[in-house]
Formats: sequence, C-alpha cells, structure tokens
Amino acid sequence: MILIRVAINSAILLLFLSTMILPILGAATPSEATIDVHSMTPKSVERTWDDVTLIYEGVFHDPVMVDEEIVQFENSVPNLIETEVLGQSYQGRNITSIRVTNEDSTTTKAKTLIVAHHHGREQVTVEAALRFIQRLVNLYGVDDTITNYVDTEEIFVIPTLNPDALERVVNEGDYWLRKNLHPFDNDNDGLFDEDTWDDVNGDGEISRYYEYTRTSPSANWVLQNYWYEGIDDDGDGEANEDEIGLVDLNRNYETYFGSGGSSSTPTDQTYHGESAFSEPETQAFRDFALQHRFAAAYSLHTGINATYMPTDVFGRIADPVQINVINDLNEILPTSFNNAVGYAASKSLEEGELATILGGGWDDWMFVARDCVVPMTFEIYHNRSADTIDTLEVLFQNDTYKLEDWTGIYEYFTPDKEYIDELWEGLIPSFDYLLDLTPRLQVTPSILGSIVSLSISVQSTQLGSITYVDVMSSQDSSLIEIYPVDYEETKTATFELPADANLEEGYSIFVGNDYTGYIEVILTSESTINLVLIVTIVGVAIIALVLVTVWMKRR
Repeated sequence: MILIRVAINSAILLLFLSTMILPILGAATPSEATIDVHSMTPKSVERTWDDVTLIYEGVFHDPVMVDEEIVQFENSVPNLIETEVLGQSYQGRNITSIRVTNEDSTTTKAKTLIVAHHHGREQVTVEAALRFIQRLVNLYGVDDTITNYVDTEEIFVIPTLNPDALERVVNEGDYWLRKNLHPFDNDNDGLFDEDTWDDVNGDGEISRYYEYTRTSPSANWVLQNYWYEGIDDDGDGEANEDEIGLVDLNRNYETYFGSGGSSSTPTDQTYHGESAFSEPETQAFRDFALQHRFAAAYSLHTGINATYMPTDVFGRIADPVQINVINDLNEILPTSFNNAVGYAASKSLEEGELATILGGGWDDWMFVARDCVVPMTFEIYHNRSADTIDTLEVLFQNDTYKLEDWTGIYEYFTPDKEYIDELWEGLIPSFDYLLDLTPRLQVTPSILGSIVSLSISVQSTQLGSITYVDVMSSQDSSLIEIYPVDYEETKTATFELPADANLEEGYSIFVGNDYTGYIEVILTSESTINLVLIVTIVGVAIIALVLVTVWMKRR
C-alpha cells in the first residue's frame, strides 16, 4: 500500500509540473533557436537562356547599335538585366545604365561601376563595356565565380557617356573628336560648327600638319605650329575656324574645377565648360552617382600609357590602398595588346610622389564628393607605334624648316576593328579584378540565450568595409554599430535580442552598409520537443508501469 501511495503521489506531482511548466517550455527558448541565413548565399537564378551573341560583331557600335544591344540583353536575360535611361545628351540621345545582378535577391548588394566613353575618339571603350556585359550573362550559371559576383553584387555599366560624339566618330570618321557636341560659335559669325575639318584628299583620314624650325642643320627641330586638313566651308577666307565639339566631359566635374590640366579656352581640347556640370551628359552621371555608393569603379579611356588614381590637394595619390591596386594591376595586365606597345597600370607613381591635379576630372569627383575609395581612370589602350615614322610623311624639308603630315590618329586612340576582340581578351582579368575588389561581407552568426554573436569579415582583394557595419532590425532600427572591418580582419560583435523578437515567426536582422550591401540573417525557433518534456513523459510512463505491475501482483 505504501508503494502504491508513493507512486500515485509522484505521478500527481509530475502531472502538476507538466501542467504548469510545459506550456512555458513548449516553445523553444532563444538558447534553442536555430539560425537561418537566407541571404548570405542567395539562390542563383535558373539559367534558361542561350549565350547572347552581339548583334553587331567585328565593328564599332554607333549609338543606335548600342541601344539595340542593350534591348537584346534585357530581353534575353530579364532576371539579370535592368536598364535605366539616366538622361539625354546635348542632341537628345539616351545615356543608359545597365545593371547586372540576381534580381531574385532583393536585399541591397555591394555595388560596382564601369562608365565608358567620356571622349568621342575613344570608342573602343564602348566595345569593352558591351563585351563585359556579354561575359557576365554568358558565364552566369556556368562559371561559379562569375555567378557569385552577379548574385552578390549590383554591377552597373554605362556603355557611352558621350553618344553624340560616338555617332560622329563611327559614322563620319571624325577620329580627332574628343569633346561633346555642344555647338559653339568659335568665330563669332552667328553660325555654329559650320567650318570644321575636312578630308580634302579623300584618303579617309584627317591629316594633322606639323611645322618645325631650327637655327642650324645640327640643332634640334622646334615645333612652331600645327593645323588640320580642311577647306573654307563658309567662304570667309579661313579654314577650320569653327570646328565641331566644345566641352571635354572629363574636365566638367566639380572637384578642382578649372584648375590644372583643363582650359578655359573653348577651342582647346581640354576646355572645361562654363561651369561644373554645365553639360547634360555629366549632369546625367552626377544625378545617377548621387543615388549610389561605390567602393570601386572604372572610367574607361584610351590614348596614353598610364592609368590614373585621384590625387589629394598636394598632388599625391589620395589613398594608400590605391597604390596596392596599381601594383595588383601591374601584375594582372599584359605587357602589350596586339599593336599597343608597353602597357602599364600607372606612370610609376609611388606613394607620396607628386602628380598633376586634374581639374574637373571624374576620378577626383568620385573620390571627394562620393567617397569612392578606388575610382580609377582606366586607360585600356595606347598605340605607341601610331606616332612613329610609319604614320608620318615629310612634305617638305630643308636645313631650317620641316613640314610633316601625321595620319596616325585612327589607331592612336582606338585599334582597328579586327583587333577589338583580341584587346578585350587581354583586358578580361582586369575587369574580373574590379568585381573581386568590390567588398562583400561574410557573416557567421551564433546565439546563446538572448545574446546574438556575429563574426564579420570582408571578401575583397584589397578593401575592407570602408565605414561602420550596421546591424539593423527589419523595422530599420539600429541594434548595434561595429567599427569598420579592415581588409583581412575578422571582428566579433554581440548584442541582445529585443524583447519583442518573435523567434517562432522568424526574426530578421540586416548586417552591412551602403558599400558592402546587406546580408539578411533570420533567427527562427526550433520546433523540437523540450528535453524536460521528454524526461517528464518518460517518468510518468515508468510510474504508470510500476502501478500496473503492483496492481497485477495484488490480483
């Protein structure tokens, strides 16, 4: 009888405890929460498209062709491509941005940028930009590295910032044209652009004539003057006095506007315009850039054996990490591209060495006004052989006077069309480098009780998080700020879950900043039977078994 009473009292006690405690323990406590990290490795888009072939291969694209290629990209791969018309050129042509990213992943991602073709005669930069987009969409779902870049970054490409000049260079063969097509009355006759250069001899080139003198046959030649091939189009007795083109777009930005490397004379090739952002082309880019934050970006150019970083007010490279990037590119880039001889990523500019401040340049504005850490004016082509004896013809020479005809302008800034793809193949590693340079966060979360711990590092070739890393709730309230995470550094941060965090429904936190993008970490409850519940059920079962056994023996 005593045994039965003890068993009954124990059963009653356990049932009471189960009744009081189990409702509390039925839901997992924070210490038992599992961690689901949905957006750290976003699910890739299912590839349903064939490789995209350029509509126009083996030629230089004019603005109409560029627009057709953009439409084809968007129609062929809508889950990766989004286009936006940023504005219009002076003559009303579209300036378009193409964003390449995994559209199924909606959190803000790290952003990177390539803008091509500030200068008309550098039209091969348009070809590189189009082939870069083509490479991304064709290797997505095929190459794991490219797929990851597109999944975790927003890659913006502007194929031409100067479409008016592109039209004239490609379709009218004006290979000297550098500036935009803002009309200007150079000779104050009430007419605009009415007397520009002409191909008088019909050889398909606009010659540039150089006039030299020297004091004796043993002295060096001294350049006295130069002028372009042309005729008196407007019958005023002068030739080429009102050429087409006005503003150098890469001198029209606000930072250091009007200072070194630019000109206030409208007829000069580096004329900066009446004021900063006076031109619709640079206005369109400015308004676009103000909406985004880029850690690294390329502006594509040609024509000199150098690649430029921004400078500080003393003419020094502005940030030490830029030296590291230059060194990386010196290793990555080939020493030559087909008929381009001797490529280098910089003019051997070392940290602390003085350089010339570029007044109104893109890279300085991106660095100063938009806090872009590595805005690189990336010169992708230079043909040193184009200014050699092969393209120079001496028209007249005596002991003290010489007149030369230079026709090498075409391949000086842009290779012949047969070399476009070869040039691009050599550039591919440097374009991939930009994607790898763009900083993206890696987050490893854990939780103990109500305390969440985050281990944070940055995936990038040279860059850290740039600024503070913010941990935010889904209601956009900041839970904790973490000091910037440097390159090759891991930081751990802890914070307490808010009292209203509902783990049963899933509680989201977002980790990142405008440079790195944000990773969504979702904390969810674990739907498992509590250990105490298991012990209680087992205990009740044992007691019931004892009671049944005793009762059977009594019978």
